[in-house]
Amino acid sequence: MGDSISTGDVQGQAIAIGAGAQAVYQAILRPLPVDLRALVQPLIEAYTAIFGGRDAELNRLDAFLADERHPFGLLVAPTGLGKTALLVHWIRRVQQRTDNRWQIIFVPVSIRYQTAGEQVALRMLAHSLAEFHHDLEQFRQYEQSPAGLRALVIDYLRRPLPDGSRLLLVLDGIDEAVGWQVGPLCAVPPQVGLKIVVAARQRADMGHAEWTAHLDWDAGRVAHFHLTGLDRAALIALLKAQGERLAVLADDPAFVAEFERVSEGDPLTCNLLIKALLGNTLSPTDLSRRPPGLEAFLRDWIETLRKKRQESAAIRELLALCAIAYGPLTSDDLSALAPTVFSDQSTIVDAVLSDEVARFIITVGEHSYVFSHQRLREVFLEQIYPPKDRERLHRRLVEYGKAWWADRCQPLSEYLRRFWLLHCAEVGEWERIREVVSAIVPTRDGSGVEQPWQTARYAAEGSNSGYLGDLERLWTRAEQQGDLGLALRCALIAASLRSQSGNLSPELLVGLVQVGTPAGKWSAAAALEHIALMPDSKRQADSLQALLAAGIALPWARALEVAQAIADEEARSEALAALAPHLPPPLLADALAAARTIEWESSRAEALAALAPHLPPPLLADALAAARTIKSDDDRAEALAALAPHLAATPALDEQFAPTLRRLAQWGRPVLLADLRTLLPWLAALAERRQPTMLAALATAISETGRCWP
Repeated sequence: MGDSISTGDVQGQAIAIGAGAQAVYQAILRPLPVDLRALVQPLIEAYTAIFGGRDAELNRLDAFLADERHPFGLLVAPTGLGKTALLVHWIRRVQQRTDNRWQIIFVPVSIRYQTAGEQVALRMLAHSLAEFHHDLEQFRQYEQSPAGLRALVIDYLRRPLPDGSRLLLVLDGIDEAVGWQVGPLCAVPPQVGLKIVVAARQRADMGHAEWTAHLDWDAGRVAHFHLTGLDRAALIALLKAQGERLAVLADDPAFVAEFERVSEGDPLTCNLLIKALLGNTLSPTDLSRRPPGLEAFLRDWIETLRKKRQESAAIRELLALCAIAYGPLTSDDLSALAPTVFSDQSTIVDAVLSDEVARFIITVGEHSYVFSHQRLREVFLEQIYPPKDRERLHRRLVEYGKAWWADRCQPLSEYLRRFWLLHCAEVGEWERIREVVSAIVPTRDGSGVEQPWQTARYAAEGSNSGYLGDLERLWTRAEQQGDLGLALRCALIAASLRSQSGNLSPELLVGLVQVGTPAGKWSAAAALEHIALMPDSKRQADSLQALLAAGIALPWARALEVAQAIADEEARSEALAALAPHLPPPLLADALAAARTIEWESSRAEALAALAPHLPPPLLADALAAARTIKSDDDRAEALAALAPHLAATPALDEQFAPTLRRLAQWGRPVLLADLRTLLPWLAALAERRQPTMLAALATAISETGRCWP
């Protein structure tokens, strides 16, 4: 994308973010698990598109970092006032400070961006904290259920910070947590250098005091942050930040007065108005004819939509289902929920692209649809649908899941996998949840028994973490209801899963991916997660090599993580060596770093030798530096021999010869001569490129030193 990235609004307008900012936001993503970064990046891009007028709030957050009295910060404000945008821009500001000493972890809990589930949010948080504490290898061996992840987060936050480090943890949107609560997750003893900021929505029953109690924080140690509407000066700053076209309008007092009147200083209304101005669906002169406030803005839109709903069944169904859904719905979900209306993809696309609908329903990923803001979804749901209609909509989604459950031959949709049981809970169908989560039934081929929901979730996710979260929810309900029989059943299921070791043979694992079972084939990602849980390092390495030998394409970033986490160094070296030919260039640096951390020299040499043919010149220099520190003669020779042809072919690395020579001379003359023999391809290339007399000089030096010091 060149030297900028673009963030699109609903009309396709793009606001450029410079390369410097792009680097900062990549730094925000870096601590997150590789497979979850793609969920957070669109959120960051969206919240950098339209922002301004918050200098006072940014300054107060800056002051909080320097305030030793308050280790905790709590930002509570009504939805739509820009909490996430403020925090994202503040993080960017902190990272750009020349005196920045803070490492930052940002975990957004967002329904729209699919990070509101307990498993996803806690894994982002626990993984980031593990990296901060240099504990990633051990972290990957830990229990990855929501309960296990919660315990890990609490443990990491109670550990002393590494010497000289400072950590800023920002947990945004905890009110959007779906099916779980943050609770006292961050209730940790204060320590110098640790700051925790939490943002939550203000509700009638949840203000600063209530959220402070929810987090189990000592009120005296919490800095409270508020957000209000934007005053005129802030509105001018906001307009000027959006580019030349609106900056010109910001210099017109009459326009600013109208913009202030219509927006009432509400950031979400400002955002919608700016997008309309940039998208040419609203002209500056139209502004004077509009009534003030977001509700009026939405009433006008809703009235238009009422007419469109009457005219178009597709728009009616799209809006209803997106309003009741807990997350994005795919076109397949919509087709299953309304088959007569959404008979093909084009019908859905036409409805989404309808001018009025497109202002508020956005497409995420490929063919998935969701309201562009939670506040817009709620206003629409509350103003259009009375409680009975809302229950009816929930039941449509419950029936959608029941149809899958009754048959269980078709693939389970991602939406149902994540949210079906929440809709069941919403309408009180706990017996349905009990059956789905705890029933153990004969397999379809009669060969044994299975828990179908666990089987389906495991097939899609490659681990039992999601299923254990569902089981935990049912277990908690059983305890609340005093149902000890169900609690015992849940305990036995949980204990059985946790004691189940990863003892599949490598051959069987390959078969599960290539051939499968009556329930379907395993994904490559599922196979990797199974390898990660195997207790035996050798079997982990063998299984990884078996998948590669079978030509199975793996998610390479996750495959490297699994290899890095193998406890036994010999097995880890074997896994890295097997992966080396397959890794894309961006991952080779991580693979080399993993090889360099192997303490057992023979294993380190094997890993370096395997990586050597695939490393670009900058990394070859690092590999050479690692090889020349190996004390074992044979192991060092193995690594140097693998590197020599590539060093010979890379003139840019010739300057590495002198420091290599100095280091190798430390081991004594016989060792030096043996190492030079190993490096002969490089020596020959050096002589040809730079000093033709070098080899003759070497021969003379060998002869003379041998006579002088026999």
